[in-house]
Amino acid sequence: MCYVVGVKIPKKQTIKISDQTIELDPIELPAQSGFSYAQWPVIFNEQQAQNNILRPGLMHWELIPNWVRNQKELNESRKKYTTLNIKSEGILQNKVAQALVHTNRCLVLASHFFEWQEMNKEKFPHCIQLKHRDLFYMAGVWNSWTDYTTGETKNSFGIITTEANAFMAKIHNVKKRMPTILNDELAAAWVTTSLNSNDIQTIASTQIDAKDMQAHTVSKNFLQASDPCQKVDYQIFTPQTLF
Repeated sequence: MCYVVGVKIPKKQTIKISDQTIELDPIELPAQSGFSYAQWPVIFNEQQAQNNILRPGLMHWELIPNWVRNQKELNESRKKYTTLNIKSEGILQNKVAQALVHTNRCLVLASHFFEWQEMNKEKFPHCIQLKHRDLFYMAGVWNSWTDYTTGETKNSFGIITTEANAFMAKIHNVKKRMPTILNDELAAAWVTTSLNSNDIQTIASTQIDAKDMQAHTVSKNFLQASDPCQKVDYQIFTPQTLF
């Protein structure tokens, strides 16, 4: 799963995806829960089937299905299921994402994310980062949705998750999931290339190398902290039980 994410872009910066240079505006969201249903920075291609022109933008985090007609129905659907995450396994059969994943793929920007490790029936949150990257890409699927009651149109997305690698399996040690984090080559393919079903499934199921990840425990109240990623030690852990 991946329900709490952080991003830090302190000043304007440019990134390169394939042969395209993209300018990112500053944004700092140290820790945001997907259940706040707020905006999040992504990179996407509005017409992926026709061209390869990428642009950054803010999207509503929660892939809203086309059959949901208005906010009232959306609120009701949240009681039954969540589309903050889309499992890579079965993504080609997923009723919300199966069509969109062929045409509406995006990159979700992140600097870190949070998961909980369970020890002795108690949960301890961790801030997870990549060792040599301040900003990385998570695979996503997006949709343009219209509220038929108000006429409002909004772009929304869900983060693709995959089975945990060896590193994440020790942290997210109950459900053993992690976001699909893409290197530069796979990120470019995800948003600029026409992919067949096999390629989509392969990339969506990608596990970033465990040796490229690092993590530390944080406050159980990190969502309310001024610095959610500030390290907090717990006596229950030793280096062996952590990683």
